[in-house]
Amino acid sequence: MAALLTAGTVSGNVLLPPKAYPVGGLSATVAALCVARRCGLSRDDIGMGPDSVSAGLRVGGAATAAISAVGLAALAVPTLRRAFEDDRAADAGVGELLWNVLIRIPVGTVLLEEVAFRGVLPALTGARTGHPTRAMILSAGMFGLWHVLPALRLAGDNRAVEAAVGHGRLPTVLAGVSSTFVVGLALHALRVRGRGVLAPALVHLATNSGGYLVSWLVQRAARRRRAPV
Repeated sequence: MAALLTAGTVSGNVLLPPKAYPVGGLSATVAALCVARRCGLSRDDIGMGPDSVSAGLRVGGAATAAISAVGLAALAVPTLRRAFEDDRAADAGVGELLWNVLIRIPVGTVLLEEVAFRGVLPALTGARTGHPTRAMILSAGMFGLWHVLPALRLAGDNRAVEAAVGHGRLPTVLAGVSSTFVVGLALHALRVRGRGVLAPALVHLATNSGGYLVSWLVQRAARRRRAPV
Protein backbone atom coordinates (compact mmCIF):
# COMPACT_ATOMS: atom_id res chain seq x y z
CA MET A 1 0.00 0.00 0.00
CA ALA A 2 2.90 2.37 0.75
CA ALA A 3 4.34 1.74 -2.72
CA LEU A 4 0.95 2.42 -4.29
CA LEU A 5 0.59 5.71 -2.42
CA THR A 6 4.12 6.77 -3.33
CA ALA A 7 3.43 6.07 -7.00
CA GLY A 8 0.13 7.93 -6.71
CA THR A 9 1.58 11.14 -5.29
CA VAL A 10 4.52 11.17 -7.73
CA SER A 11 2.33 10.57 -10.76
CA GLY A 12 -0.32 13.07 -9.65
CA ASN A 13 2.10 15.87 -8.76
CA VAL A 14 5.03 15.30 -11.12
CA LEU A 15 4.37 12.98 -14.05
CA LEU A 16 0.79 13.48 -15.20
CA PRO A 17 -0.35 16.62 -17.03
CA PRO A 18 -2.88 18.70 -15.05
CA LYS A 19 -5.88 17.58 -17.10
CA ALA A 20 -5.06 13.92 -16.39
CA TYR A 21 -5.01 14.45 -12.63
CA PRO A 22 -8.53 13.03 -12.05
CA VAL A 23 -7.68 9.99 -14.18
CA GLY A 24 -4.63 9.35 -12.02
CA GLY A 25 -6.68 9.73 -8.85
CA LEU A 26 -9.38 7.40 -10.11
CA SER A 27 -6.82 4.81 -11.18
CA ALA A 28 -5.12 4.90 -7.79
CA THR A 29 -8.52 4.57 -6.09
CA VAL A 30 -9.29 1.43 -8.08
CA ALA A 31 -5.84 0.08 -7.24
CA ALA A 32 -6.39 0.73 -3.51
CA LEU A 33 -9.72 -1.11 -3.65
CA CYS A 34 -7.99 -4.01 -5.40
CA VAL A 35 -5.44 -4.14 -2.58
CA ALA A 36 -8.30 -4.21 -0.06
CA ARG A 37 -10.01 -7.03 -1.90
CA ARG A 38 -6.79 -9.01 -2.21
CA CYS A 39 -6.20 -8.62 1.54
CA GLY A 40 -9.66 -9.94 2.31
CA LEU A 41 -11.18 -6.67 3.51
CA SER A 42 -14.93 -6.28 3.27
CA ARG A 43 -16.86 -3.14 2.36
CA ASP A 44 -17.66 -2.66 6.04
CA ASP A 45 -13.97 -2.99 6.96
CA ILE A 46 -13.06 -0.06 4.71
CA GLY A 47 -16.04 2.04 5.73
CA MET A 48 -17.99 1.72 2.49
CA GLY A 49 -20.78 -0.61 3.57
CA PRO A 50 -24.46 0.30 3.16
CA ASP A 51 -24.94 0.69 6.92
CA SER A 52 -22.53 3.65 6.97
CA VAL A 53 -24.63 5.89 4.72
CA SER A 54 -27.13 7.29 7.21
CA ALA A 55 -24.55 8.04 9.91
CA GLY A 56 -22.17 9.45 7.31
CA LEU A 57 -24.78 11.81 5.95
CA ARG A 58 -25.78 12.94 9.44
CA VAL A 59 -22.27 13.54 10.80
CA GLY A 60 -20.77 14.75 7.55
CA GLY A 61 -23.72 17.00 6.80
CA ALA A 62 -23.49 18.76 10.15
CA ALA A 63 -19.72 19.30 9.84
CA THR A 64 -20.08 20.46 6.24
CA ALA A 65 -22.69 23.02 7.25
CA ALA A 66 -20.29 24.47 9.83
CA ILE A 67 -17.44 24.66 7.31
CA SER A 68 -19.72 26.30 4.75
CA ALA A 69 -20.73 28.92 7.30
CA VAL A 70 -17.06 29.81 7.82
CA GLY A 71 -16.57 30.11 4.09
CA LEU A 72 -19.55 32.42 3.74
CA ALA A 73 -18.33 34.51 6.66
CA ALA A 74 -14.95 34.88 4.95
CA LEU A 75 -16.61 36.72 2.11
CA ALA A 76 -17.76 39.41 4.53
CA VAL A 77 -14.99 39.56 7.15
CA PRO A 78 -11.61 40.98 5.97
CA THR A 79 -9.62 39.06 8.58
CA LEU A 80 -11.05 35.75 7.39
CA ARG A 81 -10.69 36.72 3.74
CA ARG A 82 -6.90 36.81 4.08
CA ALA A 83 -6.87 33.08 4.77
CA PHE A 84 -8.27 32.50 1.27
CA GLU A 85 -5.78 34.63 -0.67
CA ASP A 86 -4.62 31.76 -2.86
CA ASP A 87 -3.01 32.90 -6.11
CA ARG A 88 -3.85 29.59 -7.80
CA ALA A 89 -7.47 30.74 -8.03
CA ALA A 90 -6.66 34.31 -9.03
CA ASP A 91 -6.52 33.82 -12.80
CA ALA A 92 -9.06 31.01 -13.12
CA GLY A 93 -12.00 31.60 -15.43
CA VAL A 94 -15.46 30.18 -14.86
CA GLY A 95 -14.63 27.04 -16.86
CA GLU A 96 -11.49 26.34 -14.83
CA LEU A 97 -13.40 27.04 -11.63
CA LEU A 98 -16.04 24.44 -12.51
CA TRP A 99 -13.37 21.96 -13.62
CA ASN A 100 -11.56 22.24 -10.29
CA VAL A 101 -14.60 22.34 -8.02
CA LEU A 102 -16.68 19.65 -9.73
CA ILE A 103 -14.15 17.26 -11.31
CA ARG A 104 -10.49 17.72 -10.40
CA ILE A 105 -10.93 18.00 -6.64
CA PRO A 106 -13.78 15.48 -6.09
CA VAL A 107 -12.35 12.75 -8.35
CA GLY A 108 -8.62 13.42 -8.26
CA THR A 109 -8.26 14.34 -4.59
CA VAL A 110 -11.21 13.57 -2.32
CA LEU A 111 -12.20 10.17 -3.72
CA LEU A 112 -8.66 8.78 -3.67
CA GLU A 113 -7.60 10.23 -0.33
CA GLU A 114 -10.72 9.16 1.54
CA VAL A 115 -10.75 5.64 0.12
CA ALA A 116 -7.02 5.21 0.73
CA PHE A 117 -6.40 7.08 4.00
CA ARG A 118 -9.74 6.73 5.79
CA GLY A 119 -10.80 3.44 4.23
CA VAL A 120 -8.20 0.91 3.16
CA LEU A 121 -5.13 2.04 5.11
CA PRO A 122 -6.74 2.10 8.59
CA ALA A 123 -8.25 -1.34 7.96
CA LEU A 124 -4.85 -2.70 6.94
CA THR A 125 -3.00 -1.16 9.91
CA GLY A 126 -5.22 -2.29 12.75
CA ALA A 127 -8.67 -0.71 12.86
CA ARG A 128 -10.41 -4.05 12.35
CA THR A 129 -8.01 -6.06 14.54
CA GLY A 130 -8.29 -4.17 17.80
CA HIS A 131 -5.65 -1.47 17.28
CA PRO A 132 -7.68 1.61 16.33
CA THR A 133 -5.20 4.14 17.78
CA ARG A 134 -2.33 2.68 15.77
CA ALA A 135 -4.49 2.74 12.66
CA MET A 136 -5.42 6.38 13.24
CA ILE A 137 -1.83 7.57 13.81
CA LEU A 138 -0.34 5.60 10.91
CA SER A 139 -2.99 6.67 8.43
CA ALA A 140 -2.75 10.32 9.53
CA GLY A 141 1.05 10.16 9.34
CA MET A 142 0.91 8.76 5.81
CA PHE A 143 -1.62 11.44 4.94
CA GLY A 144 0.83 14.09 6.11
CA LEU A 145 3.71 12.62 4.07
CA TRP A 146 1.38 12.36 1.06
CA HIS A 147 1.30 16.18 1.02
CA VAL A 148 5.06 16.78 0.71
CA LEU A 149 4.93 17.28 -3.06
CA PRO A 150 1.72 19.39 -3.01
CA ALA A 151 3.33 21.58 -0.33
CA LEU A 152 6.37 22.10 -2.54
CA ARG A 153 4.08 23.26 -5.33
CA LEU A 154 2.17 25.53 -2.93
CA ALA A 155 5.28 27.49 -1.93
CA GLY A 156 4.88 31.05 -3.11
CA ASP A 157 1.24 30.71 -4.18
CA ASN A 158 -0.63 31.18 -0.91
CA ARG A 159 0.03 34.46 0.86
CA ALA A 160 -1.75 33.36 4.03
CA VAL A 161 0.54 30.34 4.37
CA GLU A 162 3.65 32.44 3.79
CA ALA A 163 2.49 34.99 6.36
CA ALA A 164 2.04 32.21 8.91
CA VAL A 165 5.17 30.09 8.34
CA GLY A 166 7.55 32.34 6.41
CA HIS A 167 8.97 32.28 2.90
CA GLY A 168 10.71 29.30 1.38
CA ARG A 169 10.01 25.69 0.58
CA LEU A 170 11.17 24.09 3.84
CA PRO A 171 8.80 26.04 6.13
CA THR A 172 5.94 25.42 3.69
CA VAL A 173 6.62 21.68 3.55
CA LEU A 174 6.94 21.35 7.33
CA ALA A 175 3.75 23.31 7.83
CA GLY A 176 1.98 21.30 5.14
CA VAL A 177 2.97 17.91 6.53
CA SER A 178 2.22 18.78 10.16
CA SER A 179 -1.10 20.47 9.39
CA THR A 180 -2.31 17.64 7.17
CA PHE A 181 -1.30 15.15 9.86
CA VAL A 182 -3.64 16.98 12.24
CA VAL A 183 -6.30 17.13 9.53
CA GLY A 184 -5.85 13.40 9.02
CA LEU A 185 -6.54 12.80 12.71
CA ALA A 186 -9.70 14.92 12.51
CA LEU A 187 -10.93 13.21 9.36
CA HIS A 188 -10.26 9.81 10.93
CA ALA A 189 -12.36 10.86 13.92
CA LEU A 190 -15.16 11.75 11.51
CA ARG A 191 -14.74 8.35 9.87
CA VAL A 192 -15.21 6.68 13.25
CA ARG A 193 -18.10 8.93 14.25
CA GLY A 194 -19.78 8.55 10.87
CA ARG A 195 -19.08 4.81 10.69
CA GLY A 196 -17.46 5.09 7.27
CA VAL A 197 -15.69 7.24 4.74
CA LEU A 198 -18.75 9.25 3.67
CA ALA A 199 -18.59 11.75 6.56
CA PRO A 200 -14.90 12.69 6.08
CA ALA A 201 -15.41 12.71 2.31
CA LEU A 202 -18.19 15.30 2.60
CA VAL A 203 -16.06 17.47 4.89
CA HIS A 204 -13.01 17.06 2.65
CA LEU A 205 -15.05 18.08 -0.38
CA ALA A 206 -16.51 21.10 1.39
CA THR A 207 -13.05 22.19 2.55
CA ASN A 208 -11.22 21.75 -0.76
CA SER A 209 -13.86 22.54 -3.37
CA GLY A 210 -15.56 25.07 -1.11
CA GLY A 211 -12.25 26.67 -0.19
CA TYR A 212 -11.28 26.99 -3.85
CA LEU A 213 -14.64 28.59 -4.63
CA VAL A 214 -14.29 31.07 -1.77
CA SER A 215 -10.71 31.88 -2.86
CA TRP A 216 -11.96 32.53 -6.38
CA LEU A 217 -14.74 34.82 -5.12
CA VAL A 218 -12.33 36.65 -2.80
CA GLN A 219 -9.86 37.25 -5.64
CA ARG A 220 -12.62 38.46 -7.96
CA ALA A 221 -13.92 40.86 -5.30
CA ALA A 222 -10.40 42.19 -4.67
CA ARG A 223 -9.93 42.84 -8.39
CA ARG A 224 -13.19 44.73 -8.57
CA ARG A 225 -12.15 46.90 -5.64
CA ARG A 226 -8.80 47.69 -7.29
CA ALA A 227 -10.30 48.40 -10.72
CA PRO A 228 -10.46 52.09 -11.69
CA VAL A 229 -13.94 53.58 -11.69
